Amino acid sequence: MSYIGGGPYHAEPCPECGAILWNGRCENPDCKYHWTPKEDDESNDE
Repeated sequence: MSYIGGGPYHAEPCPECGAILWNGRCENPDCKYHWTPKEDDESNDE
């Protein structure tokens, strides 16, 4: 059995183009968030 891991993943609609954001990176190569991932508004990672 083959497994490709790397999660956890967070998916949400892209506010710019409507495609899917995977961990802040848009899947649409024409979107600005594909090349520069969207920053979290509430990132409190320490």
